[in-house]
Formats: sequence, C-alpha cells, structure tokens
Amino acid sequence: MTRRRARAAALAVAAATALAGCPIPQPIPGVGDVSGTPITPPRIVTESARPGLPLTAYGPPSACPGGATFLVDADVIDENSTEPVEVRWFVDYDPSNQARRTPLQVETLSAPTVEPVYLRFPAAFAFHPSDFDAPAERIHVVEMAISNGFLPVGAPVPPGSQPNLTAAPGYAVQVFRWTFQPDPAGACGP
Repeated sequence: MTRRRARAAALAVAAATALAGCPIPQPIPGVGDVSGTPITPPRIVTESARPGLPLTAYGPPSACPGGATFLVDADVIDENSTEPVEVRWFVDYDPSNQARRTPLQVETLSAPTVEPVYLRFPAAFAFHPSDFDAPAERIHVVEMAISNGFLPVGAPVPPGSQPNLTAAPGYAVQVFRWTFQPDPAGACGP
C-alpha cells in the first residue's frame, strides 16, 4: 500500500507541476508563420513609454506659449520580423463618436533591417491638449493601439466590438494609454 501511495503522490506532484506552468504571453492559435507555427502577437514595451508617468499634468495655454505639447511614444516588440505592424493613435477614444473613433495618426512599421530585428520604433505622436480642450480644459486619454492584423480603418466590426480598434479574426490588438490632466502648475511639454 505504501508503494501505491508514493506512486500516487508522485503522479499528483507531476500533474500539479505541469498545470502550474503557463507561459505568458500566449501565442494566438491559428496565427503563425508560413510553417503554421503560432507566434506571439506584437506588443508594446511598457518600460519604453514616454511620458513614463501614469498621469501627466499639463499647463494652461496662458503658461505655455502656443499650448502644451507632448511627444508620446513607446517601442514595439514583434518576434516575427517579416510582418508589418500597424500603429494607430487616438485621443479620448469614443466608439459612438465618429471623430473620436477615427485614428489621428496611422503608421505601418516595416520589418526592421538592423539588429535587434524584433524591436521597432514607431514615430512619436505630438499631443497638444489644448486642441481637445473645447469647451474647457479637461482630462485626456491618449491611446496607442498596435496589431499585425487590424480590420481596415472604417470597416464594419462585429456587434460589441470597437470601431478601428478591432483585429481581424485570429489576430490581437494591444492598447497602451497615457492620461493627461490640466493643472495650473503643469508642464508645457517633454
């Protein structure tokens, strides 16, 4: 009986160990290279985000000649160096508002030609809070969305999906957000 218990205990430990290991990030099934091997979708390198704070205070136009201006950006990692990656920028995204759901800047990142071939550098988005302050200063959210398989801009999306932020079937979209808050003592830029 002790031999059976020892064997059962060993099998239980092996099963628990196998179930505990779940690698992150997960590749998306059905998306892969030409051999059919699943690949990890592109992702934003959070440590590279600029500005790096979760909340950035911006000054009023009276304190910032021409209004505050911030260069917002982050690097992208894509392990498949042969595919293009699309970057879409939004300010105060609202799926029910045509103007707010339309990307303000769209860029297609070609495959890198220099090492490291998995790292890509999108152009910075120049954010002017005062351009979005009508009728008064308010909090703004700038979003950077990336995918290697977006549905085209303006394409119909499935019910419950977000226009211009939805991926084609089998692909994924990653979004990173920066928040800007008006403050009389806030910064005028980077």
